[in-house]
Amino acid sequence: MTTQAGDTPSYTPSQRKSALRRELRRKRSAISPEDAREAALAAACHLVGSVWLRRAQNIALYLSYGSELGTTPLIDVLLREGKNVYVPRIGTERRMRFVEIRVDTPLRMNILGIKEPAGRLRTRRAKQFDVIVVPLLGFDSTGQRLGNGGGYYDRALAAPRPFRKPLLVGYGYDIQRTTAIPSEPWDVRLNAVATEMGLYKF
Repeated sequence: MTTQAGDTPSYTPSQRKSALRRELRRKRSAISPEDAREAALAAACHLVGSVWLRRAQNIALYLSYGSELGTTPLIDVLLREGKNVYVPRIGTERRMRFVEIRVDTPLRMNILGIKEPAGRLRTRRAKQFDVIVVPLLGFDSTGQRLGNGGGYYDRALAAPRPFRKPLLVGYGYDIQRTTAIPSEPWDVRLNAVATEMGLYKF
């Protein structure tokens, strides 16, 4: 059926997500370097102070890229506290694995132009973590996450999570909060989101 003049176009969830990604990327890119540094420190404090992180020993997160909320302060604190910290590494088959990172771990650029640990390193599967901190472009009040569109995290977290573990925590700026994100069957909902303003629990 074609759209007639005066009709409201009907967009698919995928199309609505693409439009929302463009809008949220513009907002995030407008954040000044100084505000970005302050936000990264504040978000790390909020998350590290949560009961979830205090109790967790095996934690996965990500090495921030571009205009993403910086994860360096968070990684530094977790390593100082003796936590086992893992970050993504993209394999030749474009699947994501979590590998251990330490203070002296060398880094390289992967096929996406994002830094990742180099060398032979210990790995863990997603279900072996207490908490996984994930990047996002947007989130809403139900815990629905809008990612970058590559599907890496959706595939890595697709397996069932017995006893609601690992806990999934989004990490981003407060301006990335939006009213409603279109949902698709493969989307994985978050337990919480940490921003510079605090911790949202769902």
